[in-house]
Amino acid sequence: MSLRKDKRGFYGILVFFIILFSILIIGFIGAMVVSVLGFTSNEITPIMEDLGMVGDSNVSQASTYTFGVLDTLISSAPWVLAFAYLLALIFSIVLVISYDYNPNPAFIGVYIALIFLLILGAIIISNAYEDIYSGTDEVALGLQSQSALSYMILYSPLILTVIAFITGIYLFAGKGGSEVSV
Repeated sequence: MSLRKDKRGFYGILVFFIILFSILIIGFIGAMVVSVLGFTSNEITPIMEDLGMVGDSNVSQASTYTFGVLDTLISSAPWVLAFAYLLALIFSIVLVISYDYNPNPAFIGVYIALIFLLILGAIIISNAYEDIYSGTDEVALGLQSQSALSYMILYSPLILTVIAFITGIYLFAGKGGSEVSV
């Protein structure tokens, strides 16, 4: 009798937690980038639109077509980023539901340990975000204007814990009872 080394259950669980933590980090970085771009756009756009005439060409009108459109795009970026963040969280649940391998119940301990690590990482990221968010500088004001994404990052320990427990229940108990033998 040979022992089969099947590590799909552990690697699937590990990949799920790496994806969840990556979503949190990318959301944090994305919020910072959108905040800085929003501040930069608010400073540059009015200056570029007041350039006036240079020779025979109206540079103000040309900059309105370019910087005005870019400013509109950057102004809508917080909602697009919040929607993408929400879709990424939903995708992480769909990934587990579509995962066709039922891991061994012995991996429940590893799963719970990874949940604790995810909670710890989410608390650290959330506290760092809150420190920046509660300031009075331009980046903090940009983060405060991103209400949906800021809410999801500030409450990420709770949100990611609920997602991890729901997917854990589905992963370890959901598929086992669905098989019927005749």
